[in-house]
Amino acid sequence: MSIFTKTKQRLRRHKLRQIGIEPVPCDSATLYGGDHGWVIDESSIDSESIIYSVGVGSNIDFDLELIDSLDVTIHAFDPTPRSVEWVKEQNLSNKFIFHPVGLAAENGFMNFYPPAKSSSTHFSPVDRYGNKDNEIKAPVKDIDTIASELGHKKIDLLKMDIEGAEYEVIKALPDSEVIINQILIEFHHMYKSISFSQTVEAINTLKNLGFEIFDISQRTYEFSFKKRELEN
Repeated sequence: MSIFTKTKQRLRRHKLRQIGIEPVPCDSATLYGGDHGWVIDESSIDSESIIYSVGVGSNIDFDLELIDSLDVTIHAFDPTPRSVEWVKEQNLSNKFIFHPVGLAAENGFMNFYPPAKSSSTHFSPVDRYGNKDNEIKAPVKDIDTIASELGHKKIDLLKMDIEGAEYEVIKALPDSEVIINQILIEFHHMYKSISFSQTVEAINTLKNLGFEIFDISQRTYEFSFKKRELEN
C-alpha cells in the first residue's frame, strides 16, 4: 500500500471522527472471509439466521466461511453475466443458494457497465470507464420484493457490495417493511463520480433507522451496522 493511499485513508477516518461517525464497541465482532472480508456481530447469527449476500462477483470466501463455521444458509444475488457464469462453474454447498438478480431501489432492469479488465466480474451501474456502448441490462428487484418471494419477513444479515448502487437502495429503506438486523456495506466513494458526502448521507439515513456502526475497515470502504439495542 502506498503512502498516498494510507494518507487518504487516515484523512477519511479523521473526517468521519470529526462528524461523530465512529464504531461502537462490539465484543462479538468477528471477521469472516480473510483480510478483505467482512466483520459481523456473531452473537446474533446462528444456523437459522436469514442471510442475504448481495454482489457476488467471483469471490465468495465470506459466504463459504460463514457456511462452514456457523452452518448457515446463504442467499446470494448477482445479475451480471460473468458472475452468473462463474457461479455455475463452482462446486458449491446446497447451503449456498444463488439468485441471478440484483438488488435495487425498485423493480425492473438496470444498466450495468463492464469493468476495465476482461477478467474482472465487477460490473457496475456507474459508468467509470466510458463504456456506454458495452452496457448491459440485468434484472433487479427491491428488498421487499426479494424477501416476499423468498417468504422472509426478517433478514438477520444483509451484505451489500453492489458497486455504487447501494446509495439508492439505502434511500429506499425507510419505506421498506422488511426487518433487517445487520447490514454490511461496501461504500464506493472511491469512484470519481461518488462523493464522500453521499456516504455520510447514507450513514445518517441508516442511523435514523436505528442502526449503529460497529466496524469500519482500514480502507474506510466497508462498514458494519447493527440495530441499536433499546435502553430500558
